[in-house]
Amino acid sequence: MTILSNIFLGFLSVILVVLPREYLKAFVITKLGDLTPKKLGRLSLNPFVHLDPIGTITFILFDFGWSRPVPTTLIKSKKSRKKLILVSIIGPIFGIILFVIYGIISKYLKDTYFYLIFYKATKWSLTYAIFSMFPIPPLDGSRFLGAFLPDEYIEWYLKYEVYGILFMLGLLIIWILPLIMSPFVNFIENLTNFIINGGG
Repeated sequence: MTILSNIFLGFLSVILVVLPREYLKAFVITKLGDLTPKKLGRLSLNPFVHLDPIGTITFILFDFGWSRPVPTTLIKSKKSRKKLILVSIIGPIFGIILFVIYGIISKYLKDTYFYLIFYKATKWSLTYAIFSMFPIPPLDGSRFLGAFLPDEYIEWYLKYEVYGILFMLGLLIIWILPLIMSPFVNFIENLTNFIINGGG
């Protein structure tokens, strides 16, 4: 398989990981009374509004990555802040569900052109579920912590969230993120192989 075809198939796998997860989060946030995702075009099945360019590249190169955060103003109101707990756990939980679904699909796609797409999507769904729980804005783990922040720290949190992607990019450049994620990536690859191929 050529490098270009591998990149293309990896890109399709990223879409399978990101699109259903981020659409569901946008849908839930909207149902919780925050219309921000809908107003900003994130309540959409267009994958390109959810993909983060750097996060997509890291999925393909390092077997982990991230998507664009779904915007929400729930944290700004003390009354609605606890709703962030639901928003923050939906991503990881749904990632695990996708891991199971794509794993089952992959078992029946062996020796077909689509096997590699779903195999990668299986791995990356679980990897993203784990990675997104890190308390780094704008990952889900930071929003879970944000649900419990006192009012006096909200302004600080919002400023920090803006620079979260740059922070992760910095950790990526100096190779800290790949080092941290390497044990998780290896474990998930072995688990995926065991589930799909019976350990083969």
